[in-house]
Amino acid sequence: MLILAAVGLNLVHAQASGDSCTPGVGEVARSDDSFTWTSLLSGTAAWQGAVALREDVDSSCYVHHIYIDFGPERSGTLSLTGSPYVSFTVQYPSAFTRSSDVALNAIGNLDEHNPLAGTYLTYTVDENRDINAAGADEYVVQGIGLAALVTDVAVGIELPLDFLGQTVYAQIHVGPDHCQCSVTAFTIPGAPPPPPPPSPEVWDVYVHAHQDDWQLWESPDSYNHYQAGDHLLFIYTTAGDAGQDISRWGAREQGAEASVRYIVGAGAAEASGSVNFCYTAGQQVCHSIWTWTYGDTVSVFMRVPDGGNMGGGFPSTGGQSMEKLRDGNITSMSAVDGSTTYQSWADFYSTINAIIAAHAPFDSTTRVNVPDFDRARQTGHFNGCDPCMDHADHLTTGDAVWNATFGMGAPWTRVLYIDYMIAWGDSRYPVNLDNASYAIKKGLFMSYVNTTKALTGEDEYSEMPWFWENAFHREYSREA
Repeated sequence: MLILAAVGLNLVHAQASGDSCTPGVGEVARSDDSFTWTSLLSGTAAWQGAVALREDVDSSCYVHHIYIDFGPERSGTLSLTGSPYVSFTVQYPSAFTRSSDVALNAIGNLDEHNPLAGTYLTYTVDENRDINAAGADEYVVQGIGLAALVTDVAVGIELPLDFLGQTVYAQIHVGPDHCQCSVTAFTIPGAPPPPPPPSPEVWDVYVHAHQDDWQLWESPDSYNHYQAGDHLLFIYTTAGDAGQDISRWGAREQGAEASVRYIVGAGAAEASGSVNFCYTAGQQVCHSIWTWTYGDTVSVFMRVPDGGNMGGGFPSTGGQSMEKLRDGNITSMSAVDGSTTYQSWADFYSTINAIIAAHAPFDSTTRVNVPDFDRARQTGHFNGCDPCMDHADHLTTGDAVWNATFGMGAPWTRVLYIDYMIAWGDSRYPVNLDNASYAIKKGLFMSYVNTTKALTGEDEYSEMPWFWENAFHREYSREA
């Protein structure tokens, strides 16, 4: 003979919060879920308590945590005789009737609860964890024959935010298969926090004179920054023509692109074409510059004439050079492809500023990597080369970026690199790269070399391998 008393389904529809909330955990709804189950053969189970829906919200009423609390504030009391067990779970989308089905729809994880799992004088407590693929938990108190009085009962179950807007069922079941004794339905109000805004793009800008420079002097930083998720902007100030025609400087640009492909990998989206970069100096000034994009990289080829090691330029390009423009020895400088003419040194470095500003955030997260303009750091003293200076185009590129950043008040972080001195094996710059970094750096440069060799027949590496090998083992920079 089975007798059920005070057993039923409680329906609680919680109200959504307003537009302004007190941050923290608050009670949304509460219902008495007391019941008494009696069997002349199997014993009794009686629960005196309530069940509550609680939510942890922020000041904007966004919900961060959902809790179903049986016996909130340790207010539940459970009386047992015989050996029935009392199961506390939360179910979705419906409650269960047979004990064997407890795991089918169970949801949520045990939070704070009392008493803890263990064997007591007249009852036992089990925390049945991960009873289904959803990782749901069940809390069970079972009599062991003698009359048991369990006080200060509290069972907290935390639900995933996925159940916001859904109706769930806080269920107390007496088993095995004795009584679906209390089922309380809660409709859970509120909305989860909006996803955080996407992280702002981080850009690393590599400005150098020639198409093989960043690989030699500013790597493996370039490779590592891309692997970390940064966008890369490469700005090549000169055509690297050495007074020759497009067969040389065009091959060098393709070599630079091969190095970028080494970083990004094959198959990325790409596009190329002339882009106008503009700035305002009393009036708007624009220059058309060839640009190639590949994956999350942009390469900008300014194509001004190569100045040669000493900055004097070449007859085929009218002896033009960045150094001469900087020093006022020429009043203008034209790109070797005839695409644009810079009317002054300020025009030239302001365009570099405009190129960077067109792509990268105008804040300190943007790193502008450039040859160090400090002549002492970039000058060495070696047998047969004393004093031994860095390439004039490298140094002048450093000066141009100094003007484009420091001089124009830009907030970008500047990272200054040592160039020829690491290839000369200057004792101030000993080997500092491990084997993995060496391999990356050499791979970047050889991608360039193999491409230009295929196009021109010139093997840049074989001309002075010791020089390049010294560079592959080193990278030195400072932040300014």
